Amino acid sequence: MSVSLSGLVSGINVQQLISNLSAAYQQPIMVLESQQQSYQTTLSAWGTLQSSLSSLQSSMSSLQNLSSVNNRSVSLSNNNAATATVSANAATGSYSLSNIVLAQSQSIYSQDFSSASSGAVGTGTLQIQVGSGAVTNVAIGSSNNTLDGIASAINTANAGVNAAVVYDGTGYRLTLTGTGTGASSAFSVTTSGATGSLANLSYSSGSSGMTLSQAAQNAGVSINGLAVTSASNTISGAIPGVSLNLLQASGSTTLQVSASNSAFVGAVQSFTTAFNQTMGTINQLTAYNAQAGSGGPLLGDASVQGLRTQLLNLISGQGVGVASGSAYNSLGSVGLGLTSSGTISLNTSTLSTALNSDFNSVAGLFGQVGSTSNANVQYVGAGSSTQAGTYALNVSQAATQATVSGSAAVPTSGIAQSESLTISSGSSSVVVSLASGSSLATIVNTINDTLQQSGVTGLTASNQNGYLQIQSNTYGSAQSFSVVSNVAAGASGTGIGTSSLAASGTDVAGTVNAETTSGVGQNLTVTGPGNALGLQLQVTGSTTGNLGTVTVSQGLYQQMNSLLTQALNSQNGFVAAAQNGIASSINGLSAQITTLQQSASNQTSLLTQQFAAMQSQLSQLQSIGQYLNAFYSTGSSSRPTSG
Repeated sequence: MSVSLSGLVSGINVQQLISNLSAAYQQPIMVLESQQQSYQTTLSAWGTLQSSLSSLQSSMSSLQNLSSVNNRSVSLSNNNAATATVSANAATGSYSLSNIVLAQSQSIYSQDFSSASSGAVGTGTLQIQVGSGAVTNVAIGSSNNTLDGIASAINTANAGVNAAVVYDGTGYRLTLTGTGTGASSAFSVTTSGATGSLANLSYSSGSSGMTLSQAAQNAGVSINGLAVTSASNTISGAIPGVSLNLLQASGSTTLQVSASNSAFVGAVQSFTTAFNQTMGTINQLTAYNAQAGSGGPLLGDASVQGLRTQLLNLISGQGVGVASGSAYNSLGSVGLGLTSSGTISLNTSTLSTALNSDFNSVAGLFGQVGSTSNANVQYVGAGSSTQAGTYALNVSQAATQATVSGSAAVPTSGIAQSESLTISSGSSSVVVSLASGSSLATIVNTINDTLQQSGVTGLTASNQNGYLQIQSNTYGSAQSFSVVSNVAAGASGTGIGTSSLAASGTDVAGTVNAETTSGVGQNLTVTGPGNALGLQLQVTGSTTGNLGTVTVSQGLYQQMNSLLTQALNSQNGFVAAAQNGIASSINGLSAQITTLQQSASNQTSLLTQQFAAMQSQLSQLQSIGQYLNAFYSTGSSSRPTSG
């Protein structure tokens, strides 16, 4: 409860006096609050700088893998005939595409039936074979011998064909369509133990039964006059680096592969914008206004000025790890220049010219790029710890595929008797049935078709100088499988034999600059310790020993990202240190202000109490004085006068 003193007793304006004394107590508090506001302004400036630096670091991510940016574009004069995609570094040029043939899957249909869901067609077994693959048996009994039941049984068997029942206006027909396209996906249907009309659901070329409505057919196209075929409408590899998707039968078009630097230039433009925004923020926070005689909240801060200088030096300096003799050894040489305000300008024409002249060297100025001196060694990537430099590679073991070969050549007249091969890979086991008289070419096709139909896609059979060979498609110790036959190796068969043949691949092994590595398949990763830590290579071929050198450039991304990471480190970065220091000062001032405010409040209360006591005493004295005056005044008036 506040106390108000009028001063009427003493004649003194006590309330004004207390207010003046209280204001005097507030003076040191106001000084501290002014200091606190100044600290708050500076702390806000550090937050603005932190946000700007974080935005710059985020924008730089587009520079990290510029070497893998697609530097090619593809266009077609007739997009209705085909579409295409192109990968980086594909050869530029023009290609004429004509005589397009689209891939087809085989389709057949049955005779008319009066009902799809009732009326028995017959019982027995349908035997479906796609290409030279394994035969799939589909049992038809009394519970599934309607057209709908037969279609469902075929689809459940996953035989490589899709079955459906179609009403043609007069009756119901069973249709079968291959799931794959291309000549190798042609299929036949035979019956065994058939009753009723089930035998009429057979089909093979030149025989009665179901009718062929569409033959299986390979896709085809003439590329600059050369005929190219494919089992599907997608053709890859015919034009290196280009994937075609054929759309229009008998169509024609011209395909053009051109150099394209738009993605690369766009990434550099985005970085330039972000860099200039950050430099603008730093300039604003550290500027001095001579007319006003004041400066930005971070004016004179050595850490900020040091960071600004380091950022600008990264733009104006030489590239780190750039190949000697390159014409493009600095950002200035590819179109990035410094302005008088400390920002950068970008000449996109100069950058595009440089990219067309030496893409890898230019990419190395912005991101981490590697080059190798040996054609069997490919640079894959590098880690955050990989340093720029040139490193020697020594391979002690080449990567291999898992391989099984027959011990004897397959007779040119074909195998002497039917033979079954059991191929086991992981948890999968596939039985391949080979007919007597099968040639090596037929054996290879049958194995590959059976593996594909069974979902075992990691193995491939081939003819190796007259010998049957089965090999994993990829390299490394993770690749393993086994093969065993029911026919002895020396019995004019495949040469596999009745003893299981197991095979496993090996991983590449070696060192980089004598640093330890870890190999997986053909991929080699440096595990260190050393400057090459994190370097990733792919080593192909079977050559071991010294395989030349690998050169890694340290581009702008790695250098600037490292600088910004250090500055923004929440534990020991100078931005966090400054923020923590200022926050501590603000907290200290808050504590002092609280103490002084309490002291001022106490002093004001004490003065109020003291003046109140004084007023009370004065009031009592006045009352006594008034009483005495009245007393004596009364006594004087009642005293008798002398006669």
